[in-house]
Amino acid sequence: MPPPGFYVDQRLSYSGDLCTIRYVGQVKGTHGEWLGVEWDDPGRGKHAGLHEGVKYFDCRSTVPTAGSFVRPSRPIDPPLSFSESLRKKYASEAPRSNAHGQAASPKAIEISGKVVEEVGFEKIRQQLATLHELRIVLLDGFCMGGVLAYPRPAFSEASWLLEVKWIEETCPKIVELDLSRNLIERWEDVAGICMTLAALRSLKVNGNRFRELFMIAPRGDQARTAFSGLRELGLDETLLSWSDVVSLCSYIPTLTSLSASSNNLIDLTTQLQTITLTDVTLQNNAFTSLAAVSPLSSLANLKSLHLRNNVISTIHSPTSTFPTPLEFSTTLSTLDLSNNAISTWSFISALPPIFPGLLALRVSNNPVYAKIPPDTASMLTLSRLSAVRTLNYSPITPPERTNAELYYLSTIASALALVPPEQEYQITDQHPRYAELCALYGEPTITRMTPDSVGAHTLAARLIAFTFVSCLSLSHEPGGEGGGGQTKAVVEKEKQIPRGSDVYRVKGIVGRLFSLPPSRLRLMWETGEWDHAGGEGDGWGWSCSGDEGVDGEGDGEGCCCRSGTKGGERASAKEMEMEKQKWIKREVELMDGTREVGFWIEGRVARVRVELR
Repeated sequence: MPPPGFYVDQRLSYSGDLCTIRYVGQVKGTHGEWLGVEWDDPGRGKHAGLHEGVKYFDCRSTVPTAGSFVRPSRPIDPPLSFSESLRKKYASEAPRSNAHGQAASPKAIEISGKVVEEVGFEKIRQQLATLHELRIVLLDGFCMGGVLAYPRPAFSEASWLLEVKWIEETCPKIVELDLSRNLIERWEDVAGICMTLAALRSLKVNGNRFRELFMIAPRGDQARTAFSGLRELGLDETLLSWSDVVSLCSYIPTLTSLSASSNNLIDLTTQLQTITLTDVTLQNNAFTSLAAVSPLSSLANLKSLHLRNNVISTIHSPTSTFPTPLEFSTTLSTLDLSNNAISTWSFISALPPIFPGLLALRVSNNPVYAKIPPDTASMLTLSRLSAVRTLNYSPITPPERTNAELYYLSTIASALALVPPEQEYQITDQHPRYAELCALYGEPTITRMTPDSVGAHTLAARLIAFTFVSCLSLSHEPGGEGGGGQTKAVVEKEKQIPRGSDVYRVKGIVGRLFSLPPSRLRLMWETGEWDHAGGEGDGWGWSCSGDEGVDGEGDGEGCCCRSGTKGGERASAKEMEMEKQKWIKREVELMDGTREVGFWIEGRVARVRVELR
């Protein structure tokens, strides 16, 4: 029987695509009436209720293409009652129901006074017996209207009650029931279906769009008894407000698990009164901070909180002037913050005081990990969370924790080395575990850079400051100053060259500095070290080693004490001069080739003598 007419918030199905009527009336520039509908699949529509500048209706969905207009004459999919849906899914060959929606019992057939049974009835009885034993019933996407095919006002009260009784007699053992993505408009239909299911423990109504949640007496009292044993409730994609979710949960005094994902929730403003809740899932919503879910902190028995696929980036709202301290129950041990907008390590460091009982954390796929290797990301995360035992589903072993905490401590030490001692607090305040880690592993050595020092990763560290020295011959005219002939002048020129340059390139630079042909140049690096010219067995050895117990005084160019004398006897000036003549400065020629000059020269300063071949 079709409904008497179309109305706002009515649920319809067109070729399997579910929608809700948001407008009934005329559209400017057209003839006749239209139905403005919001599709459950927002990609199915074309607009959000706006046509040629006129707003005809609003959509609950935030997607701008959830709405469209359809003609009332367009054929709709006929809705089914709960019993019809159940038989269609689990006993498709069962006999048709009577006028009240009850299954007709088979009648005995007599032939010549003998009772016979029609072939096939045994199979049907087996199917009905199967319905009676059902414990898990999945009726998602069956175009179901509720207890009856259409809302109760279209039928008598007696028909509604007869259908409820059929449910009690046919499938009383249902433990898990899925009514998701159907055409149910009123919560009283959900309560009517569950009213006689004493064994029911899990209920899912995901994807239904309810227009009426409150029930007139005595159905309100019946609703509470209908869910007296329910433990799990799924309200995903229902687009219900948080206050509506709290209202529905008030009907279920024993609820332990609640899922309200994909409902465009932004902020939870009301506390749940269901103190038995241990697991809450609020994925795919629009929370931007942990404070947005602060009402959940009042749940004393909460163990798991799932906030995956939100846009959480801060602890408190940026607009909050005096934020209230946030702390969840110590019973909460599992937290899922993956696929959010967390971009700072301070957020991770702030989690322990907010979740003092946290043991398992999932926080992957956040911007803070975008540019670092996974192993490093894991170490920097678990080292900030002393009590966490599982990170991103991976158990943390004691060696892994030790390695991570030592690495974390070294990064803090590196940061401290970049600031003066009086500003250390600016770094340590960003790392709440610093004092704890120092107590465990000892304070790290802080090596601060002097004003003249150069960081290993700076540009200056990749340059060598060369001093090139060349003895140039100068010609003099006869009779002039100094007379005729030639004299030599020492010319020094400085140049910073990348240590990655090869010798060919260095010779090219030197050639331009001195206007000399690079191919004829010899580059002699004066290492600053001395080599002995006399060889071994000369009877004399000079040492400046403090291990000999002698504090020598010399001229700064050689050794000042003779190790061959008794007791470190001081050598005479003549002996020192003779010994000095046996030492020569070590020089290394930079040979032509593609080797980098950094291969030859380890320091950042070098003195090189330039000669011509």
